[in-house]
Amino acid sequence: MYNPLITDGSKKFGNNRWLSYSSKLKRDVYLFSDLEYEHWLLVESDPKIVDFCEQAFLMEAYVNKKLQTSIIDMWVKYDNGNEEFLEVKYSSDLSKEKVKNQITVQKNWCHEHGFQHHVRTEEYIRANKLLLSNLKLLMKGNKQQKQQIEIDRYQIMKILRQHFPKKMLISSLIAETKIPQNRLLISLGKMILQGEVCSDIALKYFGKNTEVWIDA
Repeated sequence: MYNPLITDGSKKFGNNRWLSYSSKLKRDVYLFSDLEYEHWLLVESDPKIVDFCEQAFLMEAYVNKKLQTSIIDMWVKYDNGNEEFLEVKYSSDLSKEKVKNQITVQKNWCHEHGFQHHVRTEEYIRANKLLLSNLKLLMKGNKQQKQQIEIDRYQIMKILRQHFPKKMLISSLIAETKIPQNRLLISLGKMILQGEVCSDIALKYFGKNTEVWIDA
């Protein structure tokens, strides 16, 4: 629905620029701070979010009787059809006048056009540091193997369906599929990121003792 307005890090201030591959969008995404990157990890791995776009839209609204503009950090669309516009900010920046005006522009525009608007700070994004650590690890594997190995996916899903509704340790999955450990961890990691497989990576470090399962 949207295309990123900024696809060149040199056109936006910030020293911590990220270029990452999104399996959900099948393209590279451009992030402009560590916090934006971590927020994207949560979006990328949320199975309820079916589409998104970073730096998606230039909003215009009057603030103090002056027409001002702001590019929103992210647009997301959920599987129920709801859409939201999200701005990522460090909480320490929220008191800055420029940031206040920027957020006011966004909120006014969203209110006028009937969209939800939320500001995501580090308190929200980094609420579960263990989950973020695991998502960063899975994303490394995603970069190594952009395309899923379909025979791995088939075998993993076959075994998980046989054990449904029970959960399985990854160590048991390795034993039953006979897939080499490192390869299985990468293939399974992609499936977790894409929401095909559920896991307890919000509670423990990703590895052989991670529990995985599928929903009905």
